[in-house]
Amino acid sequence: MPTKKRLTIPGAIAHIMGRGIDGQLIFSDDPSRRHFLSLLADGLARCGYRCYAWTLMDNHYHLVVRCGGLPLDSLMRPLLSSYAKYFNRLVGRRGYLYGDRYRSIVSQDQGYLEELIRYVHLNPLRAGIVTDLQGLAAYEWCGHGALMGVRPCEFQDIEPVLRRFGRTAAKARSAYLQFLVEGLELSDEDRLIALLRESNRGVAKDDRPECWVIGDRDFVLSAMNTHRKRLALRRAALEQWDLESVCARVAEQQGVSVDAIRRRERLSIGSRARKEFCFVACRLLQFPVVQVAQFLGCSPSAVSWSARQGEKQVSTSARAEWVNFPPG
Repeated sequence: MPTKKRLTIPGAIAHIMGRGIDGQLIFSDDPSRRHFLSLLADGLARCGYRCYAWTLMDNHYHLVVRCGGLPLDSLMRPLLSSYAKYFNRLVGRRGYLYGDRYRSIVSQDQGYLEELIRYVHLNPLRAGIVTDLQGLAAYEWCGHGALMGVRPCEFQDIEPVLRRFGRTAAKARSAYLQFLVEGLELSDEDRLIALLRESNRGVAKDDRPECWVIGDRDFVLSAMNTHRKRLALRRAALEQWDLESVCARVAEQQGVSVDAIRRRERLSIGSRARKEFCFVACRLLQFPVVQVAQFLGCSPSAVSWSARQGEKQVSTSARAEWVNFPPG
């Protein structure tokens, strides 16, 4: 059965969670954590997403992001796939790294973002990794320290969060810190579960986490309707593409002939266009690698390699055009 698309609303907040299979470690040392964050930073820049909060634990992670125009999978699939390959090589293991697909909760912005940030950033303290808020600020694998100005984090968007707590950085950090102290006296997890159940009552089923939304009734219904419309438009667009049309458009955009793309020479004039074609066909439009390989007259491994190379060439706006608009 095909997997369900994660709910993505451009401009909305998403809380993303994932953990290791059977509770196993997904981070073995500091270099592995740095590698995950490096991949995350690249993905955020590539997809036009903004990160407001994050925490890496030993066997799971939390992210709070503002969605861009591309589907959530455009950020998470390359991140998790690349990291899993890296980690398996690092520790000499094989097989699945994650227990399941990542979970995501789309949230209404006003009033809920602050609670999500608090929940995510208090994870190391609640788990006993650090003993107090001072230790949490010094903890390297959580976005709290960046918000407090203790250390930089290039991919984390600090200013929009601080503005929610005060007009100056000093006042904002003081109010944010007090907000965390209050959270220590509450059960944020119980609060989030209650918000989920109330927000989704009669709208989404408990066994469909890809549709979880936090917000008032109008926001939840609007998010669901927007998501369904986006999926319907995307399916309609993708169903109208065939490999010949994709190849023709890439050739036109790159100023080469279709034959140049279909030639097998790696150093030919169509080499760059062929990489872009493989990325668009396989990663964006979800054509099977084997089918693309047959179209080009090469091996599936060559197509996969070209798709990875082509990913670096296609801008965020160009990706959105491919998946949202049909040919013609």
